[in-house]
Amino acid sequence: MDQPINVTWTQRAYLSFSRQGDHGDPPYTPSQLDEMAFDPDQITELVGLMPTRSWRRGDPSPHRNGAATRNFANWSYELPPQDTPYSEPVLVALLDAVAPVADGIRNACQTLGLQVHMTLVIEAHGYRDEGESIVSSAAISYSTRTIQRLAELGASLDHDQYYDIS
Repeated sequence: MDQPINVTWTQRAYLSFSRQGDHGDPPYTPSQLDEMAFDPDQITELVGLMPTRSWRRGDPSPHRNGAATRNFANWSYELPPQDTPYSEPVLVALLDAVAPVADGIRNACQTLGLQVHMTLVIEAHGYRDEGESIVSSAAISYSTRTIQRLAELGASLDHDQYYDIS
């Protein structure tokens, strides 16, 4: 008899910005990277929300050896992870958190030539005590109202999914 499958999901959501426009495909030239750069402090001022992470293009990178610098600017606002197989409550929590500054988000996009993105990072962990490892994906489904809220904000939606099978 097969052992029960143990699957857990951790999901987190964040809002971020990028420069509008078609900047070509990687690898990017220095001039393309300059075109994509922005000042995260300007976003903070226009949005009225402190980011959980931000940096400028050219800032030192802690993830590279030597004197390497960051290629891209970043401004992101992230909520704590939730242990759930359902994506909609994670996205709704982020939409609720940024709702009071929605006008500021739209203003930052218009004023600075930016696009706003919402990203859900979904980590699934699955294993059996004995036998074949199996993992299941999360339930990615959204109500019409949630999709309308994304559209009202002008936000794109991305899902990054990672599977760990032990």
